[in-house]
Amino acid sequence: MEQRLNKGSLVRWVIDYKYYTAPPNSTGVVLEGPIYNYGIVMEVSAAEPHSAVIFCFDNEGWTILNMIHDEFEILNGGE
Repeated sequence: MEQRLNKGSLVRWVIDYKYYTAPPNSTGVVLEGPIYNYGIVMEVSAAEPHSAVIFCFDNEGWTILNMIHDEFEILNGGE
């Protein structure tokens, strides 16, 4: 079931990883230990319901994210 994006929702998205590993049974490098940025949805786009203006906690700034392209996840439902 897809979660609905609402004003007031707490969200998080990966901004980097702590380290990379190369297991012997892998064909490449594996990303490990995601580092998250957290924010509150301030406004959801009427034209694109997967896009939102988000207030970021780490730098107290604003950003626009899209659930599909930026792969952020909803931690609680908001309104």
